[in-house]
Amino acid sequence: MKRYFTPAITRSPLSDFYGREIEDSIANHPEWYLKEIRDEGFDSVWLHCILREVVSSSPFPEFGNKDKLDCLKKFVEYTSKFGIKVYLYLCEPRGLVEKDKFWEKHPDVKGQPHIWVGTDFSGKYYALCSSTQKVRDFLYESCYNLFKDVSGLGGIFCITASEFHTHCYSHFPKWQKEVKNFPEMIEWASQGFYCERCEKRQPYEVVSEIITLINKGVKDANKNADVIAWSWSWNIIEPQPQKNLINSLPEDVILMGDFERGGYKFMKGKRYPVDEYSLSYIGPSPRFKQVIVLAKNRGMRTMAKLQMSTTHEIVTIPYIPAIHNFAEKLDRMRKMKIDGFLSCWIFGGNISPMSKIAGKFSTSEKSKKEIIKEVAISEFGNSAYKKVINGWKKFSIAFSYYPFSVPFTYNGPINYAVVYPLSLDAKKVDAIPSWRPLPRDEKGHLKVGDNLETFLDIPYETFCYQMEKLTKKWKEGLKILEQGMKKEENKRLKREIDLANYVYLSFRSSLNIVSFYVNLREYKKGKKEETIKIKKVLEDELEITKSAYEIFKRNPDFGYHPEAYENFLNEDDFKYKISLIQSQLKGLNKIEK
Repeated sequence: MKRYFTPAITRSPLSDFYGREIEDSIANHPEWYLKEIRDEGFDSVWLHCILREVVSSSPFPEFGNKDKLDCLKKFVEYTSKFGIKVYLYLCEPRGLVEKDKFWEKHPDVKGQPHIWVGTDFSGKYYALCSSTQKVRDFLYESCYNLFKDVSGLGGIFCITASEFHTHCYSHFPKWQKEVKNFPEMIEWASQGFYCERCEKRQPYEVVSEIITLINKGVKDANKNADVIAWSWSWNIIEPQPQKNLINSLPEDVILMGDFERGGYKFMKGKRYPVDEYSLSYIGPSPRFKQVIVLAKNRGMRTMAKLQMSTTHEIVTIPYIPAIHNFAEKLDRMRKMKIDGFLSCWIFGGNISPMSKIAGKFSTSEKSKKEIIKEVAISEFGNSAYKKVINGWKKFSIAFSYYPFSVPFTYNGPINYAVVYPLSLDAKKVDAIPSWRPLPRDEKGHLKVGDNLETFLDIPYETFCYQMEKLTKKWKEGLKILEQGMKKEENKRLKREIDLANYVYLSFRSSLNIVSFYVNLREYKKGKKEETIKIKKVLEDELEITKSAYEIFKRNPDFGYHPEAYENFLNEDDFKYKISLIQSQLKGLNKIEK
């Protein structure tokens, strides 16, 4: 089979990034799944790997875990039977919390500190200083031993600027005087730099050396394995487009850039940045094009990082049916002669029309239009596919109005909006990260409240304008799908309608939640005229919640968040919200009388 994108890497939606990723790898990749992705056109899957938890090395002989290494060997043998390679995600040299006993044995490799707050991994961490020979040897030997012991591995992709603390410059922008639009980096820079070894070096030299050591370790063990350097957040290391860093990498390293990050979209006439994965923005971003040109000029292979089925824009569904937007991304990648892609991060690997389109682009020269038609027919049949394609077109156009911002996608309520309880007694609360398990009270109810400032960083009027446009046009696509059901009973189409309707209700509900708190603030100031606005929102939310509940009963997988590894919805959530809204409306009716 001729390939047009390789590697074409996906990820099992059953895998647990923060859990027993390697130990449970075979169970999380059933035969049907591997056969499906192979037949679709993918050639690889990926797993999270922390070197010290898997393999040993002479500088740190206490590292390694034979049982985990054996599990990885078995998994690679297992996937090879289906023609599927295994890639490992590395974020190395992974730092350790200050109280770890490792530092008692090896204080000589302690590097730059970093305090991590607000997550399950909060604490003070120290980098493993890669300017020490022991850490250099650890990187080379660990990668060599890993690829020698597990000879069939396809390769690795590595992040060298991440939330995880790794090398001494992973959270210190040495070029901080030029930082203007990154308050987080300004804060990191203000903490000072303490590693005397790395202080004499440029950040790009440190990162380039780490990638070079990893590359040499991997290639010395298996010359055919891929080493992919992901440029995610390299703006911490060097200003865009990281010319010094890219030019100092080995030429046989594959450079992977983020297809959308560094782009922008217009909302109500004003330009806003896109600094996350997005299906509402197609790309490629100027940042992506810059790094790809630099890599191609050196003769390096290139890859794109995408989100295939879902993004943080709304992740608690199997896929966002903005199919044409995703197909257009792949078509533009093909025209740019990008060599391969990583189709998803922790989430987004579901088998879906999106994955089928990605697979066909990887193995076919057919046009975007032909590929979409093939997928629509295979999913919905000859009698319904035209309606589905037209519905997908409307959804893709509608989704371009998504009110994109990083705070909204990460802290906003959209992923659980349909069960979000609204109360006139709501208090101020802190940010609620929507990518981790949701907070609940002792009765199991969602603990939410007024925290607009934590996720609404575009003007309220702009947010409302975008959401109203989005919901209106999305509804048009939904009506087209519903017309397709008039011809015959089509179970697959019925689920597509449920999915599109659930997304539509989530959009409406998100708009209502924001409006509710804006109106509630005025209501609490004694402005009783806000009562009518609040009632209207609550009445609409009551209708939305009842409709979404019926959809959820038919589709209990809706509401599942793969990164949080839990379902954000349950039947009690729906019942509680309905009951709460009904009681709120009764109270407001009494006030009016």
